Amino acid sequence: MFQNLVKSIFIFIIWIGFFLPNNLLKSEPNALEDIADGKQFQSENNCRKAIQLFQSALQKNRNSIEAKLGVADCSFKLGAYRESKKFYLEILDREPKHIAAVTGLSEIYLLDSDFNSISKLIDPLLVEFPNHTALRITEAKSLQKQGKLDSAIYKIKTLGTRLGDPSDLLRMLAELYFTKQNYNDSFSAIDSYTKKEPNDPEGFAFKAKVLLYQNYFYPNQLKSTLPAIEETLSNSLNLDPKGEQARFYSVYHDIILSNFLTDKEIKKRALRTIYELAREFPENQLYHSLEANLAWELGETKFATYHYRRALQLDDLDEILRFEAEEFSINSEKEESKLRRELGDYRRDRFYSEKHSFYHKSSLFHLKRAKDLSPQTPVIRKELLEFYNQTGEAVKYTNLLLRLREEDPNSFKLQNKLEFSIKNLKESLEFKEGYLQIEPNLIQENTIRFSPEVYVFDLESSLPFPYHLQAGRLLAEALRYNLKQIQSVRVVDGNELSHIRGLLKETNYHPFSQTLPFTVDNLHLLDSKRRNAVKIRYVVHGKYQLKDGDIRLDISLYDRDSLRDIATWSTNQKGRDSLPTVIHRMGERIKNLLPKEGRILKIKKDEVIVSLGKDDGLQKNSKLEFQRRGKTLFQGEITELGKSISSVKPNVRGWEKELATGDDVILPMELNKEKKDK
Repeated sequence: MFQNLVKSIFIFIIWIGFFLPNNLLKSEPNALEDIADGKQFQSENNCRKAIQLFQSALQKNRNSIEAKLGVADCSFKLGAYRESKKFYLEILDREPKHIAAVTGLSEIYLLDSDFNSISKLIDPLLVEFPNHTALRITEAKSLQKQGKLDSAIYKIKTLGTRLGDPSDLLRMLAELYFTKQNYNDSFSAIDSYTKKEPNDPEGFAFKAKVLLYQNYFYPNQLKSTLPAIEETLSNSLNLDPKGEQARFYSVYHDIILSNFLTDKEIKKRALRTIYELAREFPENQLYHSLEANLAWELGETKFATYHYRRALQLDDLDEILRFEAEEFSINSEKEESKLRRELGDYRRDRFYSEKHSFYHKSSLFHLKRAKDLSPQTPVIRKELLEFYNQTGEAVKYTNLLLRLREEDPNSFKLQNKLEFSIKNLKESLEFKEGYLQIEPNLIQENTIRFSPEVYVFDLESSLPFPYHLQAGRLLAEALRYNLKQIQSVRVVDGNELSHIRGLLKETNYHPFSQTLPFTVDNLHLLDSKRRNAVKIRYVVHGKYQLKDGDIRLDISLYDRDSLRDIATWSTNQKGRDSLPTVIHRMGERIKNLLPKEGRILKIKKDEVIVSLGKDDGLQKNSKLEFQRRGKTLFQGEITELGKSISSVKPNVRGWEKELATGDDVILPMELNKEKKDK
């Protein structure tokens, strides 16, 4: 019996020895097949499918370095950086000199600007492998992000010369030159790369990008380069129809071409492309904001509404995008729409947050925008009522009270406020002189302003292809919006602005941003609608830069009489409320630079009525000068100060024979300066 037992055990051992290696051999080829298939999908940029196959290979052979590297690389491309880092570290635990894992892990450290960790990884290997291109490229990327571009370019060029300009070094060199905005050398490097690597779709996509950026500031050259850009993009898309970069820059190409040709069909093609990209990459805010902008322009309001909301959900600190969404909703949506209501609520909340803060003056921007977005909201009207009362805007205060009384005719509180307000209006200088007309349901103000008049040009981007397509136009509109709230400044707006822009578009028009920038040669077009009327004297122009959430403005105020910029200044702000803050600063600076000037409205027995008042910064003790055609006649003292007009007594005898209705009245700049200094 014992012999039978030994015999059975012996047979069992032989059986295991025969079948176990066979099973191992069967599992290993399966893992290798998964890895091979995974690499194929990875080469086609289908990382979601590839990662499944690499993980399947790991289930069959959990020690496979190739499978772990595939999971790490694909996880990185899909944005799963923690998972990617875990697998790179597992590889390096087994093989500390595995260069692909070292360079991959360095890319993750680069995202967090962890330059010390990158140096610890690559420096020992660079000593051992000084001519390894992948390690040198990783080193160059680290230097690039640190801003040490010259050092990175020198190292890559030196190594390239030593090794005969391998293609991967040419690609890196092109990117370094591009970051330095040396587009000519960048194009030369990427052109050499595409000749060496004619099957790389990303190389052609980058080449198209360089061509676009190289000619951005030269519209005529940009137009002549469009066929070459289209051909390069076609090469890229023929190699990889799903290439993200090629499709994205084809959108830029189509926007420019459609604006040159005034062809909406081409712009619709751009909208379809960005529509596809926004769905494939739902976390990319730029794609959503660009689609919203194109949809607005093409009248696709439902698309625009959805994508403005989506883009703001991804980054609610984007001040330019928020202002753009507000402009869209005010122009295209009803007051009760969801987007418009959300935007109005945001401005209301920001007003409450800022009204008692250091930036309380710029908080009024929020209140005015909330009024434009949600004019019927009771909370907004309550805040407006308080604001009008505090700032002495009696006509607006009374008109709002009249509207509220219509809604609630039995409110004694409203009635008392209204009676008191109308009583004060009847005692005002404006009413006494007939410039206020009190009707049962409306107060009509008939004062004519003669304050300095300003035309605001679109701002130009300091960088090619700004993040927001409309930014230059939006910043100019925001500045106009702010200046319109300042009573002592008049802004060219409405039909006249549209007329001037139509004329300017024929002479100086950027085909991508659709901005109409400032040029001295075009200033005569500003007066085309005025004929014998007073010409527009002051012009605001400048540049802007949007970078990492920071808004920087460089603004100049041009005087057409002296034919020069009378002031140039800069300001910047980052984060929430950055737009209201910089716009308020610019508006205040422009207001202070402009002269306080008006005209004689009436000549009375002992005094004259002039079109300057508290709104223009006048005080009871202010002294005004009377002028005619730039020549000073004499001064006068204010006897009664109104909100928008004043009664002035000239300080010379026989003034009645010297002055005429329409003569200029100014607050001398030196007196204005003394008043500020005190």
